[in-house]
Amino acid sequence: MPKKKSFAVIGLGEFGYSLAVELTNLGMDVIAIDSESENVERIAPILDTAFVANFTDEKGLRELGINEVDTAIVAFGISIEQTIVCTIILSEFKIKHIIVRVDDDHYIPILRKVGATEIVSPQRSAGIDLANRLGHDDYKDYYKLDSKYSVVSIEVNPGFVPMPIRNLDTKNKYGVSLVLIIRNGKSFVPGGNDSLLPDDLLYVVGTSKDIRDFGEFLNSKKHKKQE
Repeated sequence: MPKKKSFAVIGLGEFGYSLAVELTNLGMDVIAIDSESENVERIAPILDTAFVANFTDEKGLRELGINEVDTAIVAFGISIEQTIVCTIILSEFKIKHIIVRVDDDHYIPILRKVGATEIVSPQRSAGIDLANRLGHDDYKDYYKLDSKYSVVSIEVNPGFVPMPIRNLDTKNKYGVSLVLIIRNGKSFVPGGNDSLLPDDLLYVVGTSKDIRDFGEFLNSKKHKKQE
């Protein structure tokens, strides 16, 4: 069997806590630390490798085995100075994948220079996601994958006339890929023999423009049942 991936989650606020719990639920090897005992006590029933530690104590982090993980995530946002120092320590540990949370994009170039291999900006992402959902009434969830592509869930209106998926030809006609349908609380990967039905929740991948055009096609008046 392949070796399980190992992770260090450094900082157990809401972001770090959710990350550590989900990784644990996925069966990954996780070491989690926080400088506050209350945060460690909160996750202790779920994860027995959670410890109180100083984010910038190189010796302490090494003793906990942080230097041996495949991926380290700097998940706290309380101090950019501590974030930078912690990132430098992880880089000196030669950890291949160092993911750093940052709440101010101004510091992204600095963090990359000191060893971050990936930057996560929860507040910026949340703002972008919310703006897109507010701007499109039929969007239920919005996830930006990169500078070009996104995953969006679109609710099909109740008046939509059922249509075979093969007739939609979403990739060639609209430039989007239909990857999942949720119907009556059950999800499935659609095939050509399936049909789209009213009230389906669709997950599609594409550019913002292509997804917007596809959503307008799905919910335009000419595709609704006649009263």
